[in-house]
Amino acid sequence: MSITNLITLLGGLGLFLFGMKVMGDGLEKAAGNKMHKIIETMTSNIFRSVLVGAVVTTLVQSSSAATVMVVGFVNAGIMRLTQAVGVIMGANIGTTVTAQLLRLGDIDKGAWYLVMLKPKTLAPLAVAIGVAFLLFAKRKKLNTLGEILTGFGMLFVGMATMEGAVYALRDLPQFKEAFVACSHPVVGVLVGAGVTALIQSSSASVGILQAVASTGLVTFSSAVPIILGQNIGTCITALLSSVGANKNAKKAAFIHLMFNTMGTIVFLVGIYSYQGFIGFSFWDNAMNRGGIADFHTIFNISNAVLLMPFAGILVKMAHVVVKGKEENKGQHNLDERFLSTPAVAVSQAVKEVVRMGTMAQQNVLLSMESIIHKNTASNAKILEQEDMIDIMESDITKYLVKLSGHPLNKEENKVVSGLFHVITDIERIGDHAVNLSEYSTYIVKEDIEFSSLAKRELSIIFNAVKEIVALTIKAYEEQDIEAAKRIQPCEDIVDLLKETLRMRHIDRLSQQKCNSKAGVIFLDIINNLERIADHCSNIGIAVEQLNSARMELDPHMYLKHLHQNKPEEYEQLYAQYREKYKI
Repeated sequence: MSITNLITLLGGLGLFLFGMKVMGDGLEKAAGNKMHKIIETMTSNIFRSVLVGAVVTTLVQSSSAATVMVVGFVNAGIMRLTQAVGVIMGANIGTTVTAQLLRLGDIDKGAWYLVMLKPKTLAPLAVAIGVAFLLFAKRKKLNTLGEILTGFGMLFVGMATMEGAVYALRDLPQFKEAFVACSHPVVGVLVGAGVTALIQSSSASVGILQAVASTGLVTFSSAVPIILGQNIGTCITALLSSVGANKNAKKAAFIHLMFNTMGTIVFLVGIYSYQGFIGFSFWDNAMNRGGIADFHTIFNISNAVLLMPFAGILVKMAHVVVKGKEENKGQHNLDERFLSTPAVAVSQAVKEVVRMGTMAQQNVLLSMESIIHKNTASNAKILEQEDMIDIMESDITKYLVKLSGHPLNKEENKVVSGLFHVITDIERIGDHAVNLSEYSTYIVKEDIEFSSLAKRELSIIFNAVKEIVALTIKAYEEQDIEAAKRIQPCEDIVDLLKETLRMRHIDRLSQQKCNSKAGVIFLDIINNLERIADHCSNIGIAVEQLNSARMELDPHMYLKHLHQNKPEEYEQLYAQYREKYKI
């Protein structure tokens, strides 16, 4: 093999892998939020999990990437091992799509529409249209379609380049001997596993085999063990990703290895037993791209169907090999394994922010209850959760910085940019909740007693803040635009309540109807409540910005525009809240 052939082969492989990545990225962007919604449909139903695994792998164009995601979900406590088994089985099925696309190279002649599907015609056309969409189209959907088409075309260009490089080897005796050696089941499995582990992609490994098949030297006897070995080699990525993860993640990676290894052993025994006693008439015939793709697909579907009833046994085996019970330490959505699939990473970051917001909401409610009932029993929990909120803010920020370094589509970039601001507002809400808890401690320690009128006023503003915080969490978690639109009118009522209560309390102080200690603490409480509402307003604006392409990015400009124009919907909501929280 000349140095020129080697360089051409490596270049073709590079184009093939890059095309597969570009196409996968485009498909993932096209799926967008559907990606995490697909994954969230996972249940204990093994059939649905298999389907989810197949769909996700088709979208990301890599069973290795899909399995790494599974390891991440298990490590994060989002998915249980019983669910992971089904997804892993489905991932093996989804990875066969690439090989089925590459079989188009077998089209020789036929109707004009079949000739159009030949890679020599289709690949340049796909690249031309794809690049045109990428360079000149202004619509996001066309840009994404351009990315998919460009990747699709490059996939075949890389394939053709590899075929050209290996074709020169067909007459070399050593090359022929190599494939004769691969017909030995152990040698073939080791070669397939080794090549796949090296490039960490069974789709690419099968694609290389399909390219070599163009020489006519790949027989059924040599291709079968190589393909079976490729399914073992693809497990290396998940195994590497489980290093440093918890025991559950290691068990998920082991299940992937065990599932593929058991399937390979069963097929080897079955195929070679039949060949030994009866014999396949086509065993020494050349295998084309379509034959390779079909065997790859049949093996993975059959393997899933065969081992699906034994999913529970696979989990038990994982428990035996990786010692320790399945951990369940609560959900932690941030896992760096998700960064390779930005759509999933973004959705997980949003979940973690919602979790952080829920903790801040709990602290606000606990601190208000503490003041109302003069009971500081919950203050320790408030401080504990505040520490967690601070840690989460730091962790989420670091995660978002890393996520920003990955290719994000316009929508994902918008979400990530908004998250940076939202976590700051949530952290500040948590701080004000702690302030309120400290006031309750002071009230108890100094035995401060508010007048019945002051208590009634506090209960009214408490209820208003309670509602605005609940609206905020609901609006952000569900991206509920209607809930978001109710936040600003409610916040304006809280502002009005604060000013009204402040003037009334100052009046009571001047008339000596209230002692100075109670007066000062009362004003501090309503100031903190008003600040909580302000931060809720910021989050509400973020939700509206996220759901509207025409929104001003500056929250201050948005509020100025809202208060100057006061839409009818705002006026109606403001009137409702004013009546609801009337003093």
